[in-house]
Amino acid sequence: MLKIKVLRPNHPHDLSVPDHNDGKKGPYRICVTLLPAGHCPGSVMFVFDGHNGTVIYTGDFRIYEGTVQKLAGLPVAPKCLYLDTTFFTRQAPTIPSRDVSIRRISESITSHLKKYPNASIFFESETQLGYEAVFLELKRTFNQKMHVGRAKLALYQDVEDTTGAFTLDGSSTKFHACGRKKDSNECWEKRTSNNALTIKLCVLGYIKINADGGKCPTVRKVQPNRLKICFSMHSSYNELVEFIGFVQPDSIVPCVQPYKLSMAAAQQELNDLLMKQRKASQPPVTLPYLKRRYDGTESAPSWKAKPSHSDLHEVEDATCGGLFPHKEPLAVLNVPFKKTKPSQN
Repeated sequence: MLKIKVLRPNHPHDLSVPDHNDGKKGPYRICVTLLPAGHCPGSVMFVFDGHNGTVIYTGDFRIYEGTVQKLAGLPVAPKCLYLDTTFFTRQAPTIPSRDVSIRRISESITSHLKKYPNASIFFESETQLGYEAVFLELKRTFNQKMHVGRAKLALYQDVEDTTGAFTLDGSSTKFHACGRKKDSNECWEKRTSNNALTIKLCVLGYIKINADGGKCPTVRKVQPNRLKICFSMHSSYNELVEFIGFVQPDSIVPCVQPYKLSMAAAQQELNDLLMKQRKASQPPVTLPYLKRRYDGTESAPSWKAKPSHSDLHEVEDATCGGLFPHKEPLAVLNVPFKKTKPSQN
C-alpha cells in the first residue's frame, strides 16, 4: 500500500527504503533533509545522507549570487550533486534577480498609469505558479488585487501568504492574469482597448538576444502597449558556478538540457568546471553542522566528519543508515576535491 509522508523542511528525517533489487538485503535507512529551493512556493532541494555518502538533488531552483553561504543545512563535499542546469550556458551568464524584475514591473506600470489612469494591466506568463511574489508586491504597491480564473484561484488557495491577493471579479481591479482567451466579454473589451498594457513575464527571449551578441534590457517594448519583462525562476550560469564552487561535490549530474547545449556537452562543461575549481580550491568552510547519530551497529561513515553549513539545532535521535546504491554515468567526473592547506600569505 502506497504511503505518503509529509516531511518538514530544514529538519532531518530518518526513512526506511525498500530494497528494490533482489530483496535479499532488506530495507536500508537514509536521512533526508529538505532545503528551500527558491523556485516557486513549496519548492525544495533534497539532501540524502547515508553510509554510501551524501547526495544533493536541487530540482528546479534559483539561488542568487552571494546567498548560497546563507542557506542553512546545505552540506559540502557531497558524493554527487544533481543540478538544475536549465541555464547552465555561457550564453546566460547573468539573469536579473527576482527583486530587480519586480521593481521594473512596478516602474513600468506606474509610468503607464500616469498616462492612462484608468487603463487595465494584463499579465501573461509561461507557467501557472512562481509569480506570486510579483502579484503580492503589486497588491502592496497599487492596492489592486489580481483577477484570475477559477482554476488558477484554486491553485493559489493552498499557497501561504496569498490570501486577499486574488479576485474572481474582473470589474473590481485594473490587474488581470485571467488568460489570453475570451474569459469574459468585460475583460476582453478591456484587453483590446487602446490604453490597455500587456506585460509578458518570460526569460528565454532575454537569453536569446544575449546569446546572439546583443545586450537585452530587463524590459523590452515589443509593441506600443506590450512589454516583455525578464523574470526567471532558474539560476544563471554565474549563479550555478558559485553554487558548485561552494558545495564542492565529487561529481555532478545535469538534470536539464541547457539552452543550445547538448546533455553530453553540459556534462563535459561541468567536468571541466570541477577540475578548474579543484586546482584552486580551499578546504570547505567549517561551520556548525547538523549532527546525526547512528544506531551503533556499524561504524559511522566517513562523511560524518564533513561539515554541513547549518545553524540548525543539533538532532541527537536521527539514526540514518546506508544511502541508496548510487550508479554514476561513466562520463561523470568523480575525483574528490584535493584538501589543500590554507595559504600562509
